[in-house]
Amino acid sequence: MKRFMPIKQCLIGFIFLVATQFSFGQKTEIHLNAYTGLFSFRGNGASDVSSIIDNSYTPPYEFTTKPYGTKSAFSYALECQIQRVTKKKFIYGVGTRYEALTSKVAIDSIWQNGLVYRPLAAKGETNLKNTFVAFNPFIGYRLVYTNCSIDVFAGVDLAVCVKSEEHGNAEASDKTVVKVENDHTKPSIDWRPCVQIKTQVKKVGLLLGFAYGLTNYSTQKDLKAYSSFVRIGLSYQLK
Repeated sequence: MKRFMPIKQCLIGFIFLVATQFSFGQKTEIHLNAYTGLFSFRGNGASDVSSIIDNSYTPPYEFTTKPYGTKSAFSYALECQIQRVTKKKFIYGVGTRYEALTSKVAIDSIWQNGLVYRPLAAKGETNLKNTFVAFNPFIGYRLVYTNCSIDVFAGVDLAVCVKSEEHGNAEASDKTVVKVENDHTKPSIDWRPCVQIKTQVKKVGLLLGFAYGLTNYSTQKDLKAYSSFVRIGLSYQLK
């Protein structure tokens, strides 16, 4: 083990030198960001069309067979972002974000499990709303022009899923209306590598980003459902 000590010491020294170099000419910035965008799922467990089971015997009595929609519904996020900008225009920091992200799947049939198990043609949709508290460590670089700056970031969203809710509504061909209201199985953390670009003039900025989820939401065997979030937003610099 002793032969590895010089390598360890060199690494510690390198990290110290880098940190010392970055400490000169730094400034701290605080930004408030508001996002909306397109949140959806991908994978063989995601779908654009699904069915609702209307079950009279065991809970949950109504549920969507494939709630992970490849379509998007209204989503939003609010973020406080703290970052350091070095003299050489490198950026590093972290964002703390509240997210309410919703996907959508169309309903084309209702399966009624009563005395007779039968499918009925139907029309409706199910929304799956996931609420997160997300932490986003990132690094980036700033390009400065006469009247504006452009920041390019890369990082990862560590999104803790607080709640997942399934809301569905469909009308069958015989005019039967079925509603779905369920708390849904949720992952503990959605890991999402992400990239983002921000164009800022004075204190106001425009944001465009993409997060690519790596956590499987589906609990069904051999089915995979991963999140994707294309986001656009506005930023205001407090400091």
